Amino acid sequence: MNKKLDDAVKSYLPRLVQSVCESIRFPSIYAEDGSGFPYGLEIARAADHAMACARQLGFRVTDLNGRVSWAEFGEGEETVAVMGHLDVVPPGDGWEFDPFCGTVRGGAIYGRGSQDDKGPLFSALYALRAVADLEEPLSKRVRIIFGQDEESGRMRDVEAYLQSEPAPRYSFTPDGAYPVVNTEKGRVKFTVTRAFDAVDSCDLRLISVDGGESMGSVPAKAEVMFTGTSAKISAACSAISKFAILNNWEIKLSHDGDVCKLTVYGRAAHATLPELGVNAVGRMLVLLSKAGFEGEIGQFLLFLAEKIGTESDGKSLGIAARHEHCGALTLNMATIKGDAHGISLSCGVYVPAETLPADEVRERLSSIFESVGAEFCIIENIPALFYSPEHPLIQTLQRGYYNATGKEPYLVSMCGGTYSKKMPNMVPYGATFEDEDDRAHAANEKVLISNLSESCRLMAYAILEMAK
Repeated sequence: MNKKLDDAVKSYLPRLVQSVCESIRFPSIYAEDGSGFPYGLEIARAADHAMACARQLGFRVTDLNGRVSWAEFGEGEETVAVMGHLDVVPPGDGWEFDPFCGTVRGGAIYGRGSQDDKGPLFSALYALRAVADLEEPLSKRVRIIFGQDEESGRMRDVEAYLQSEPAPRYSFTPDGAYPVVNTEKGRVKFTVTRAFDAVDSCDLRLISVDGGESMGSVPAKAEVMFTGTSAKISAACSAISKFAILNNWEIKLSHDGDVCKLTVYGRAAHATLPELGVNAVGRMLVLLSKAGFEGEIGQFLLFLAEKIGTESDGKSLGIAARHEHCGALTLNMATIKGDAHGISLSCGVYVPAETLPADEVRERLSSIFESVGAEFCIIENIPALFYSPEHPLIQTLQRGYYNATGKEPYLVSMCGGTYSKKMPNMVPYGATFEDEDDRAHAANEKVLISNLSESCRLMAYAILEMAK
């Protein structure tokens, strides 16, 4: 361990906490808001704040027309980097405090982005300042890249960077877990749309259905309104209530005359870890399949309930897979919208490395959904990420972790789709600890200041090792 480096990290903790709190107060959710900024005004404000913090720390700062920016220290022909993101997913429901409060209470920072990814990104920024304070010779320049388009899944910030700059020699994104991540699941994201005919001929008719807010989260709430004859409405409400009570599902069901409204509640979680949440859309589809809808709508609702429903492993779709190191395939039905004329839903499938090729998953899903008359459209089809344990980047990060802790680092496989999928020579490193309460993309997100501080220290050692 390096006492001088440890002391430098500790000295910046108050400023690190302040910067994270300030950044959380920007509701930096992607928006096409007519502001003229590529990802919306609030993300631009968060980026301006990050660049101001970097300037105050004495770093050179570059802004590529609001598309991506970075802080830089050192000289050299080669560059190493840390890239995190300032954009966040919508807060969703179930919060016990203001999602954008950015406050400290009980030794923790509260608010959306505290774990994903503002806390980790500012930890990296202050880690670089601590490394700079050592005044040791480095052979490479170091950049902290302020990403702004990660949660949309499009990652146009990475594209903008690579159009202007060569890929870093080594880099990591603090958007994963410790000790060192060497694999990420592949991603197949898609939409399914099914149009309906003869909507007036059924005794039960769909008025509207709406659930989920983001492809990045397990939906915590879903609502549907439908109408029909008195007898059908009564029978539908009875069937829905009985099934919900039997399974202890939280719902709210009401009807006024010939209109029934059903609200289904779940629990948000990161889309890549659907087993940690409760999918309200899936539960709603199961309940609607019991309601007695007929015709094309009834057939499609039953199909969705049977083929996906509350499953998160893809078994009924025939795509279940598991890898000893990478874990199991996971599936998240993220959003749904529709009315009497059609239903559209979006899903994400996260495929372990060295199991099913992403193209094979796409082909299977396309065949299944098109067989019931639905239009299948791919949003993303990205292979899994895999770095050999012998890869120089993996070994470099392992040395950094060992130097900081004295512990032998084991390798971690994760579910997420981070910048590592788009930026060459990059893997996730931190910032979630094994025993940490991970609330990324979930309600009541917070980070312990002790974890924030330790993460800053671990990143400082990793940066130092990459830049030697």
